[in-house]
Amino acid sequence: MVFRALTILLLWVWGIGVANEDLRIGDSCYSLRAEKANGDKADTNNVKKMIQAYERAFAAADTLIQEKAAEGLLKSYYFMLRFASPEKDKRKDVLNEVTLLSEKIHSLYPNNRNITKIYIVILSMWGAETNPLIAVKQGVAKKVRDLADSIQDYQILGRSHQILPYIPIILSWPDKKLAEKYLKMSLEQDSKDPYNYFFLSELRFDQGLYDEAEKIIQAGLDLGVRTDFFLEDKRGRWHLKELQKKVRNKKRR
Repeated sequence: MVFRALTILLLWVWGIGVANEDLRIGDSCYSLRAEKANGDKADTNNVKKMIQAYERAFAAADTLIQEKAAEGLLKSYYFMLRFASPEKDKRKDVLNEVTLLSEKIHSLYPNNRNITKIYIVILSMWGAETNPLIAVKQGVAKKVRDLADSIQDYQILGRSHQILPYIPIILSWPDKKLAEKYLKMSLEQDSKDPYNYFFLSELRFDQGLYDEAEKIIQAGLDLGVRTDFFLEDKRGRWHLKELQKKVRNKKRR
């Protein structure tokens, strides 16, 4: 009896050790996600390795490890969709699967702010890439707004009000004034994210305030590139530079 109990205990401890090692591998791969990138396209082998490691860790019995692995898994899938996306004919199926997975994980850990944020972004991506009108009718836009409000993610709130159209009865809450309010708050919340500069400068461009838009763009470009967000910031800078061209073309007319 004692031997059997000791064996079970050792197997349990061994299982936790393996799960911890898988979590460590996943975290290591994620921290090196920009390695061997081709332009802003990530190395697919590293992405696969991090996803597989997080999946193994998520299957562990230890609750704390599971939650950390779940967060890592969603981060990895989101990164894959942005920087190592499958071929166009497969992307829709992958996006559907990742959206369902993110919904499941969010239901398991509704109080995890990072998981909620990734779920919101993946849900937004799904709505934009499948059928935006159907997504709106299904309440996806409202769900994104309400979840973003629950975690005070001003970037997503501002972006929701900025890009969603006002549609009587169906979508009556988007407000450009609120877009401006939240995007300003988002920039104050995180002044190191180039996309906070891009979204606000894009709003100024749409308002015809080209001088102000260009100042915001330049402030974003002056940030440089963070080593721990290399691909993310590199793409953000590309968006800023493309918008800068549009602004200067308008100013020359």
